[in-house]
Amino acid sequence: MYRVLVLGSILCAFGCAKSEGPAKPVETPKVVKKAPASQPSASQPSASQPSASQPMKPASNAARVFFKWPQDGATVPTTFDVAFGLEGMKVAKAGTGMNDKTMGHHHLIIDGKPIPYGGTVPADSQHIHFGKGQTNTSMTLTPGKHTLTMQFADGAHRSYGQALSAAITVNVVETKGAPAVRFLEPVDGATVKSPFKVRFGAEGLAVTPAGVDANDKTKGHHHIIVDGGVISLGSVVPNDATHIHFGKGQTEAELTLTPGKHTLTLQFADGAHRSYGNSVSQTITVNVEK
Repeated sequence: MYRVLVLGSILCAFGCAKSEGPAKPVETPKVVKKAPASQPSASQPSASQPSASQPMKPASNAARVFFKWPQDGATVPTTFDVAFGLEGMKVAKAGTGMNDKTMGHHHLIIDGKPIPYGGTVPADSQHIHFGKGQTNTSMTLTPGKHTLTMQFADGAHRSYGQALSAAITVNVVETKGAPAVRFLEPVDGATVKSPFKVRFGAEGLAVTPAGVDANDKTKGHHHIIVDGGVISLGSVVPNDATHIHFGKGQTEAELTLTPGKHTLTLQFADGAHRSYGNSVSQTITVNVEK
């Protein structure tokens, strides 16, 4: 059994409303809204567009899709983020460039197989459309093993087939609360004097040293980014003077900064330093006295 939550305006190609928060899993999948009349269905393609039996082949044989986050075989909490990767083609909104074989958009299939080449991706709770060109989402699944299949399709939702699909298996487990990190000390807007102490905590996550259980997305370690932004989901946190790693599993440290205002971003990452992204980060501002 499964249930999918889409953050922001996901499923936009089918006019779905923004989710207000997690809901309990249901026994029978609910079908999402049907495609608007301006978009072809699987059985009634638009007269102005090629039918599903006449799809466009990708412009490049080197094109591929892949999961940036999580990785195949990963352990994930019941609510987790997903990031899509694409090479050799462009992401475009549904309904645009429908005869342009260099572009398309992502779909996510829960516990299902790729859509055969030229077939229209169904519109239901098992087949999630990202018609605004989104490249990441948040999902909630019931505990247990699930397959996630990413399927790329053209502007009319016609599948590019198995060649432009990717599948991974995830093991969903219960955790104590939603994953989050926060600064315990100092507080946002605090005035401090160098060197000053920083303490940080994690919720719904186990703090472990770098290199431990890198494919377990319920574990990881902290990083502090000085005067920099959040590291995108699945990207490796750099190792330099402004990106401070706490790979031994530390939860406190001392920082020395020049006088003036600075931002501190607490970024959680897995055992291979791959970022948990914006949802598991926090940014504060401190004023360092002379």
